Amino acid sequence: MGKQNWSKTMIGGFAAVTALSMVLAGCGSGSEKPQAADGEKSEAKEKISVSIYDRGQIPKEEGTYSDNRWTQWINENGPVGVDFVPIPRNESQQKYSMLFASGDAPDLVLEYDTDFLNSLWTQKQLLPLDDIVEKSSTEYKALLEKVPALRTLGTKPDGKLYNIGMVTKPEVLGAMVIRQDWLDKLGLEVPQTTEELYAVADAFANEDPDGNGVKDTFGMNLSQFASFYVDAMFQNEMFIIEDDQLVRQFDRIKPAYEFKKKLFENGIVDKDFLSDKNGQKAEQDFASGKLGIYLAYRSVISKNFDTLKNTDPNAKVTAMAFPESEFGRFGPDFNPSIQMTGAVNANAKNPEAVMKYIDFMVTPSTVETLMNGVEGEHYTKESDGKIKPVDEKKNETEMGYLNDYRMFMPKYIVESSNVDGRQLDSADPIDKEWLAIAAEMDTLYLDPAHPHPGFTHAKFRPSLDKAMTTTFNDGWNNMNDTMAKAVVSGSGYSVDQGVEDVKKSWYASGGQALEDWYKQWYQDNKDSWIFMEQLYTMKFE
Repeated sequence: MGKQNWSKTMIGGFAAVTALSMVLAGCGSGSEKPQAADGEKSEAKEKISVSIYDRGQIPKEEGTYSDNRWTQWINENGPVGVDFVPIPRNESQQKYSMLFASGDAPDLVLEYDTDFLNSLWTQKQLLPLDDIVEKSSTEYKALLEKVPALRTLGTKPDGKLYNIGMVTKPEVLGAMVIRQDWLDKLGLEVPQTTEELYAVADAFANEDPDGNGVKDTFGMNLSQFASFYVDAMFQNEMFIIEDDQLVRQFDRIKPAYEFKKKLFENGIVDKDFLSDKNGQKAEQDFASGKLGIYLAYRSVISKNFDTLKNTDPNAKVTAMAFPESEFGRFGPDFNPSIQMTGAVNANAKNPEAVMKYIDFMVTPSTVETLMNGVEGEHYTKESDGKIKPVDEKKNETEMGYLNDYRMFMPKYIVESSNVDGRQLDSADPIDKEWLAIAAEMDTLYLDPAHPHPGFTHAKFRPSLDKAMTTTFNDGWNNMNDTMAKAVVSGSGYSVDQGVEDVKKSWYASGGQALEDWYKQWYQDNKDSWIFMEQLYTMKFE
């Protein structure tokens, strides 16, 4: 199959199937209020089981993850009866493994970790979906036709479709912000190269940008994801496309870690960054006005932005592009428009009933209800069609736990009324300031000219067998652990020695076999797979 123009072949909403959707959805209209269960589900309905993440965050007054106003609404309005099986979010894979081992795994398995879904496929725990989609589906079948990448990414090496997926709008995850007021005070510009980044970070750490006469500021952070974002600036990924070959690179490791080591040794970053595994110390430094350049998840920056502004109303923050290195200019991680999020248990007793549930959940009227709530109760529509919440606090209580119920929905068909939890029409000055920053992040980071490094998104890497998966994961972990040692060990363990040790460990643990496999896979699939550049040009309407 030749390479396709995904921005054209994959676009399209559900206009052609909306009328049919409304008929099939029946009483599942988004305008109908969820009602309390009256005790028994209709005996006429077939029964299935569906997993749902238990994040321990549902308000007590809303019930449980398996029984709340929205599970009741789904059961009352959907075509089948659903038993929701709670899966602890932080222990999902362990829980799933136990359930599969005991024969109690749910009929529909929903999981964000595509590597784990791949492992279930290798264990023959998943059901091929081609036949039931063809014979039993209307809505999801139409979605596959509208968005052919769903089929491409959901198909395994045996040529059969196994995974279902979500279609949404691309979302910025990682971000980089800089204290503009500090730049102004020191007469500096936003850095455009990694050399300029170092110089500005050095000035922030050593030239008293907050004007308190004390050397108590950090230039930038390296904790948690920040270290990986520096890697991204130097294209320090495991596998990259170079000269039309998919190769395991080693030459980008050294410059990335020499940069980190220089920051560390010259006191520009927190010396204890390795122990700040969850990034909370860096959060505190940014929120308290002691950090000049902050690399983190956008949602985390947003949360701490309020604290910073309330502490220092004169603080000014600007989004910045990742600086350019000798390897090019790249961007942070992001959620692409498509994500494979589910599969059907090979032992499901009634796969056709599972497909009925899938169809119901991707029907536009269902999507609208589970995205916006009930019209008149959770939102109203303005004359221009925009959604306006009736009571934001009430909505947070009654809808704040809903996201995982939407795991394979075509969410792009519903316009969002907020960004990072802030209403687009908010009158709050801090909200307005952040919304402008967030809009700039979208411009900077969703630019196909400056993509996240790597040959495709981590979620879309090809399925590997167990041995090669181990080689890949061990190689990644060993590289990070070994090179972190090189950063903090001073002259006792150099970056050069670290790179050599990474290479030795890689080839001693089967790295060459994985390199050969990837090389051949790329030649076989380079005209049909979905690579990084295409993920930035997918558009849905």
